[in-house]
Amino acid sequence: MQASIERLGAERTPIVVIDNAHPQPELLLEMAQRGQWLRENPYYPGMRAQVPADYLGPLLAKVSAALQQAYGLDTGAGLASAQIQNAFCCFSMVTKPPQALLPIQSLPHFDATNGRQLAMLHYLCDKPFHGTALFRHRQSGFENILDERISTYQAQAGKHLEQVQPGYASECGQWYERIGEVEASFNRVAFYPASLLHSGIVENGEPLSDQPASGRLTITGFIDLTDKLVW
Repeated sequence: MQASIERLGAERTPIVVIDNAHPQPELLLEMAQRGQWLRENPYYPGMRAQVPADYLGPLLAKVSAALQQAYGLDTGAGLASAQIQNAFCCFSMVTKPPQALLPIQSLPHFDATNGRQLAMLHYLCDKPFHGTALFRHRQSGFENILDERISTYQAQAGKHLEQVQPGYASECGQWYERIGEVEASFNRVAFYPASLLHSGIVENGEPLSDQPASGRLTITGFIDLTDKLVW
């Protein structure tokens, strides 16, 4: 396992990247192939399936030192850690082509504004797939969208929906500046605050299969914390 921490943008948001994160990634791939895939969320441009019940706890315990260094989190006891309130993760596979996206899907997004959620992304795919880009909203200067910023951000970003062209945040450079990227690499895990603006990188013509063995397969997760993230 190899861990690195990069601090991005003007807000110096820590991004934790772990390579060779899981001891048996091929087993995860096999489980994904046997999974029951559903299109359960109209805003997620793909399908999801359940992960093994024993997946997340051991992973959090394994990466505890890196999360402690980046965010002051002690996850050494896995899901039983005192700073963890709740957690959720699932197999995820993007299948919707860029040109078919709705306007809201074509802008960078955030997943939580309370400051108490950590997002996780585990790549079970490799090149030719791309990774995830992180952004700053040019007009507001915001990189993390938090409770105290949400009304200002929505008032400004809402205007972009009338003009954005379909695509995975690739046609919105006039409104957003890319401040970093996590490249897709098999068995790489990234952690970042769920308030950070981000988007998957999917280019026109990219092969978005609905088969786990050949698709853009990841595990996505969210860890709810007792206290706000600090860095």
